[in-house]
Amino acid sequence: MRQIKYGACDWGLPGGGLYGPRIAADAGLDAISLKIGLYENDYPITHEPMQKIYLEEQQRCGIEYCAVALNDFDNIPMHARKGTKEYEIVQNLIPRAVQTADALGVPIIQVPGFAASLIRSEEDLERSASVFRYLCDLAGEKGISVAGENVMSPDEFRELYERVGRGNFYLYFDSQNYYLNRGYRETDILEGLFPLMCNQLHVKDGNGAMSGALLGTGDSGFFDTMNWLAEHEYSGYILLENYYDQLPLRDEGDPYDLLKEDIRILKQQCNAGPGGQ
Repeated sequence: MRQIKYGACDWGLPGGGLYGPRIAADAGLDAISLKIGLYENDYPITHEPMQKIYLEEQQRCGIEYCAVALNDFDNIPMHARKGTKEYEIVQNLIPRAVQTADALGVPIIQVPGFAASLIRSEEDLERSASVFRYLCDLAGEKGISVAGENVMSPDEFRELYERVGRGNFYLYFDSQNYYLNRGYRETDILEGLFPLMCNQLHVKDGNGAMSGALLGTGDSGFFDTMNWLAEHEYSGYILLENYYDQLPLRDEGDPYDLLKEDIRILKQQCNAGPGGQ
């Protein structure tokens, strides 16, 4: 592959994000994606004192913050209808997310489209596109990109992409979600949507369970995905999203050792190039 930066999602690291920058840096990673948190906790990293702590940790650890994930959209529908409490929460969170990304020097806001934010209807699609336009417009003023992570087919995502219609809107690819949730071959998604992807993606594996197996030991076709990316000269960030201290993966050993093993597998595969496995 071309230039690759290795990272992890803080919610998958041992401790679920506690001391995430330090853990990632100690493991030899270049970058980390940060979750914005939950409404119940008033989105912790949107507050200036917490941002100051994270910036101090960044300087101390030498780690890059490459993305902020709006993880609470799993619980609160981004396509909530006007007049609902959820709608007000979403509208309030969007500018706070942009401010947070700007304060922490984060280039991409990652927006998951699962669970509560899964698009199930035409109205969901149009409402989601509207929220993405709002987010993209605010983020664009700060030079920040927005990327949607979902399990939409290539045709479905292209429809969303066209409705959003913003130059800073992209797809955030994941190496297991499409297969696990919809039975799609991950390489088919890459074939259909590679030009619309941002320069970051998640890798994880599992056997019928999300983020539940070391890379290449599950059923998601990890090595096929990595070979495809190498053949097409992918360049950018590759972020681990396995859940190292959660079941079933933690049954395989110490979470910190499992993290190190995944890093070894990932780097070996990237350095091997096309056909490396």
